[in-house]
Amino acid sequence: MHDEAGNLSLDFLVGFTIFLLAFIWVATMVSGIMVNLQSSHIDYDAVAYRTGVILVEDPGWPASPAWELYGDNQKFSISRFGLAVSKESPGILSQDKINRFFCTSFIYPDDYQSRVIFGKYPYRFNISVTDLTTLRNQSVGDVLPDEYGYIRRLAKIKTDSNATIGPSYYIAHNYNNTGTPSDFNVTQHQFSILINGTRLLGDQRNPAYQIDPNTEPIMINLTNLNSTLWVKRPPVNPATKISLTGINVYVQHGNTLSLANTWKIPYIDGKSVSQVPPWPVIDNISLMIDPYNFSIMSAGYSNVYFNLTFNLMNNAGTSANGSFLNNTFSGPFDYNYNGANVTQPQLDDAVVEVAAW
Repeated sequence: MHDEAGNLSLDFLVGFTIFLLAFIWVATMVSGIMVNLQSSHIDYDAVAYRTGVILVEDPGWPASPAWELYGDNQKFSISRFGLAVSKESPGILSQDKINRFFCTSFIYPDDYQSRVIFGKYPYRFNISVTDLTTLRNQSVGDVLPDEYGYIRRLAKIKTDSNATIGPSYYIAHNYNNTGTPSDFNVTQHQFSILINGTRLLGDQRNPAYQIDPNTEPIMINLTNLNSTLWVKRPPVNPATKISLTGINVYVQHGNTLSLANTWKIPYIDGKSVSQVPPWPVIDNISLMIDPYNFSIMSAGYSNVYFNLTFNLMNNAGTSANGSFLNNTFSGPFDYNYNGANVTQPQLDDAVVEVAAW
């Protein structure tokens, strides 16, 4: 007689083994499904957060020349978008980087996917920047779905500097005078503007308030020029018309002053200039100094002079006499950190929002 106490039947062992294998398989599948559902939501939030950090805290790449200065035919040389003025000033955004980021030459989503979203997964997204001071909103991306990852960052937008020079400034700085009375009766006048890169980059160390001609455009407006046209008295062949014959740019390296190029200006009396000089002037000139030109001239830490040459004419269109806008004897207009001369960069409150799904 055999004692079978404690023995398990073969059928039970087989059944129990099948049950364990099935349980393990089901547990593995359910766990995988739950993990995927949970990580999908966390991943979208992570992508939105990472994108927000890149935009708000990084200036992008290349850095010199800055990526926003690259033209449409050079956009494939841009490896990373970033809106910050510099790494030393996270949360301070460049208005020029923002404008370039939202320009129509970048294609959604391809150009943005590889430069600010990153990764191989084809995320859809929506990115917007709102200037709370001007209420200007710029955005790119799809319409938001019901569920998505999201991040909202508070930031500041650094505005560009500019200068407007008018009659009171001309008189206060003797810009309507060419020296001695005998010099008033001339037909050609010179007005010079100085951009001192060394002082601009050295006198203000905080990037949030620094005027940097290498990365930011500079706008200089000359207004009410017609009222500056003071004729010699008694009038002998008096001047009645103004013509801008050209703008020469000189770069000073050490004691050497060399002609860099001639400059084209965007607006005369509110109209864009495309033809070659001379340009007739009624009352106003706007000179936009593009940072890209500073880069190609390697003039960032040099003295750069913009010399505007004017000819005076009479109603018949021939050369005439008079005093006009001329700082040959008083010295060039210095674009600097003096608030009386130049409107300084300001910081506008802003919101950056990133949604990803």
